[in-house]
Amino acid sequence: MGEHNAVINNETFCVCHPLEEEMTRPKTKSKSCNTASKRDAKSAPSRLVNRDGKLQICLDQLSLDTRRRYLKNPFNTVLDLKWRWTIVIFSVGFISTWLFFAIVYYLLALIHGDLSGDRKENEIPCLQNVKSFSSAFLFSLETQHTIGYGYRNPSSECSGAVFVVYIQFIVGIAVQCVTAGIIVAKLQMGKRTHNAIMFSELACVGICNNSVCLMVRIGNAGPSELVNVKGSGVIIERLKLEESGDSNTEALSETVVEFVSDSGSSNINLLWPAVIHCQIKENAKQMVKRLQSVRTELIVVLEGVFDSTGRNVQLRRSFLPHEIEIGKQFVDISPQLVKNQQTNAYCHTVDIDGFDAIQTDKLWERLISSSGND
Repeated sequence: MGEHNAVINNETFCVCHPLEEEMTRPKTKSKSCNTASKRDAKSAPSRLVNRDGKLQICLDQLSLDTRRRYLKNPFNTVLDLKWRWTIVIFSVGFISTWLFFAIVYYLLALIHGDLSGDRKENEIPCLQNVKSFSSAFLFSLETQHTIGYGYRNPSSECSGAVFVVYIQFIVGIAVQCVTAGIIVAKLQMGKRTHNAIMFSELACVGICNNSVCLMVRIGNAGPSELVNVKGSGVIIERLKLEESGDSNTEALSETVVEFVSDSGSSNINLLWPAVIHCQIKENAKQMVKRLQSVRTELIVVLEGVFDSTGRNVQLRRSFLPHEIEIGKQFVDISPQLVKNQQTNAYCHTVDIDGFDAIQTDKLWERLISSSGND
């Protein structure tokens, strides 16, 4: 385990959902961090990571130059937006190009004299049957999406119109590729895929492989297999340093931990629900006391690759002190060979109802007593 401290001032750092509210009221989504949440966070620190794995950190008092950095990577910026804004950008991207080239075609027809009523019958227009802005808009739509010219079409009499059609082809393909890429990437980031990976509601501290361990159960309820799974975590403790005026300065003490499988391997097998653990190498009683402190938060991080898409994912789960059970073990829910009475076929079944089930660790009291005497 490694430790390092980070000093944070509450005037520029705020966390939503105070702990007292979280333990007494249903979980709600906060849209912004306000002054009240900052004031409550001083007496009752809340989660840095909510139950859905999202960071609850607000960066306040950002300069204009700092905000511009976020816009230097527009693709990731759009991906981070909500779906409603992504759909708006998708629609505006097409409509704006249709309107822009419709204006260009309308001006070409106007300059060439196609819109005047005194045009000679044998004079070939620049754009056939484009006599108003609405018809220019329809011509722009047909050109960009290669629907096929019928009643309206360009002629060779106007080289400018041919050049604009060529430009619109290129711009239209670029807009379609970018918008399609954003939608596909956004769908791959869907919440349903992440929700398929389950974390237990509680974490446990008990005996595992003859050592005191911090344990969490994880599982994959989706059809796509998660491979190359690795687990890690960080134990965050809030340390109050001093108070001066209206500011309350705190230090975050971070203890980095590594989670492994039951066999001790860093590569975790998620073919069925598994319990990952971290061996507590320091004094067990001291570590238990730290985990039970009201100003402590355990953040578990899971990383892996979905074999169906090859996409890397990182999932987080936060555990507060009242969600860490001491002297407990997870109930074994290993796959059992069961015969289907209807088809007379055998299959391996996992009792997913017992995913969060825990039980008393009988070896806990004996081992914790011996470790305290050392």
